Amino acid sequence: MKAHASATAEPSVKYPGLIERALECIEQHRGAINEDALIAHVFGNASSAALWRSLLRSVLEDHSGVSLRPDGVWTTGQHHAREAFPADFVVLDVETTGLKPSRQRIIEIAIIRVSPGRSPLRWTSLVNPGRPIPQYISGMTGIDDVMVATGPDFRSIAPTIIETVGNLPIVGHNVEFDMAFLNSELARNGLPSLVNPAIDTLSLANRYASESRRLSLTDVARALGVPINGAHRALVDAETTLDVYRVLLARAREQGVESIEDILRACAAGRPTRPSRSGVGRGRAILDRSHVDPIPQAPGVYIMRDAGDRVLYVGKARNLRKRVASYYSQPLGYTRKMDGLLETLARIDVEVVGSELEALMLESQLIRRYRPRFNTIQRNAEQYAYVRIDVSNRWPRVITCRDRADDGALYFGPFRSASRAKEAVSVVNDILPLRTCRRSFTDSRSYGSPCLELSLKRCLGPCMGVADPDEYRALVQDVTRFFQGDASRLVEHLHRKLEQTVVTLDFERAARLRDQVRRIEALALEQQHIASAATHTHALLVLPSASPGSREVWYLLRGQRWAQIRVRNDDTFADLASRLRDIHLRATIHARLMEPNHHAVDEMSILARWMRKTPDHPALMSLDASPAMEDVARAALDVDLAVPFGESLAGDDADGDDIGQDDKAGA
Repeated sequence: MKAHASATAEPSVKYPGLIERALECIEQHRGAINEDALIAHVFGNASSAALWRSLLRSVLEDHSGVSLRPDGVWTTGQHHAREAFPADFVVLDVETTGLKPSRQRIIEIAIIRVSPGRSPLRWTSLVNPGRPIPQYISGMTGIDDVMVATGPDFRSIAPTIIETVGNLPIVGHNVEFDMAFLNSELARNGLPSLVNPAIDTLSLANRYASESRRLSLTDVARALGVPINGAHRALVDAETTLDVYRVLLARAREQGVESIEDILRACAAGRPTRPSRSGVGRGRAILDRSHVDPIPQAPGVYIMRDAGDRVLYVGKARNLRKRVASYYSQPLGYTRKMDGLLETLARIDVEVVGSELEALMLESQLIRRYRPRFNTIQRNAEQYAYVRIDVSNRWPRVITCRDRADDGALYFGPFRSASRAKEAVSVVNDILPLRTCRRSFTDSRSYGSPCLELSLKRCLGPCMGVADPDEYRALVQDVTRFFQGDASRLVEHLHRKLEQTVVTLDFERAARLRDQVRRIEALALEQQHIASAATHTHALLVLPSASPGSREVWYLLRGQRWAQIRVRNDDTFADLASRLRDIHLRATIHARLMEPNHHAVDEMSILARWMRKTPDHPALMSLDASPAMEDVARAALDVDLAVPFGESLAGDDADGDDIGQDDKAGA
């Protein structure tokens, strides 16, 4: 016993590496992480949580920097044993543009702060997400783009949220969802996450409301006899959650719940668990074997349709038969993305092509055309964005817009994700003191009345006549270079700020600046990759053909596929040269007008990836040096198709599985 006591009394001496690893993991998860997830990180994903739990607790329980909450969460916040059940708490509800905090945004938030002896404080606000609200979200919530257009962005209301919530317990229905979105928004704005105790009425309902057959907020409220005055608006749902919580809390107290520890344990015990995948039915149980029988073992695209001939899903594969056959062994409901796909499937069409690259290009086109419901990121023009810098204005600002106009401004893009464009603009405006206001600076009303940005030294202050035009233009030039793929000047600005943090010992700010350096370099690299496809204004690419004894010859113009012709292997180079001359003449006329657009940027990105893999492959031939077309034709017919262009890319998809072009968009 003495030996054991000694081991636990000085854990920091005996296990310094383990402590450091655990603390780092907790910080990476914004100050709060479930104990089982922490064990998996510290001891390995394959480790048994039960085996290592006692060791982890003995090592960390005396560490002053962390504590274990009753709900099984290790947090950097301190917890005091047997706290009386809090009379003060807040109820939280958010409405969002989707389900993924990393990709979607908050559009409305409501907080109800409850204190004994006083009427609850209610606060709610619409939030401008800076992106279009999907139609199905507007249909469900009633919140559309017009409503949020004049609303505040999250940055401006974040201080109010933090002050209102404070350190109080947060009550919510499926509260992990609401807090995940809230903390993601805080993180995007460089603010610390909330690690408050979370009380989930969904978990409590699972434990104390057995009469409710389902666990949605409206179903639980109806089962408990709580009045429902609407749904899917933040304040309305927060009011319903508060009433549901009071009923559930009364039931919990009848069963001995007396403290915050007790209610957190009850939440942890009542949390619904996902069903095990063992014993789950496979696709073969509902799929007709005749779907796969006529499909060849060749590269191409497959199109899944329902009984009404509507397109459900579009995918590509190097081996169509192998890929489609894999659905027969796939567990039903294996992923949310495919949940319901196989049950709805009635027919599979395939389009055979000559190469995986052509399959990728065709897949991209078909996803844009059909916008299938099971392709998780449906590409359409609204999701793309440009970055615009109005250099005709004396004090240009950097903004995003949907379309390019002939107005003298500089446009960069389009970005394949509007969120990436907004992120780029946000990072630029965080680093450089450029104006973000909407003033035109064409009349006297644009001057005077400075905004908060000037006092925070985030703007040079052209509205007050204190900005140096030359200094401002130099900063704009740095931004222009960045969007052309050269991040060096912006990185220099960040390094100067980093040097200041060394002097002031502001290590927290230094960490944020290092993160910004990485983001800037990643964004610039993304732009370079798109631009790399247009390295050659005119080029040829020779690929295998689906037709035996033939090859496909693509004419590339500024990184885009301008023309495609099929050539038989026994054709003469003189015939091919004649066809290429006609194409080259038309391409030369249109070259100056070829700007990347919403539809071309996907194909440009695909081509750029494959060019990076095999930049010196003989199948890719530049025509910029104006070589004799006969020599080009002869070289095209001599390309060895046994070593396809982009062959080294095969390792990215070695099992023959396809990754829809929509899924790769954010990669």
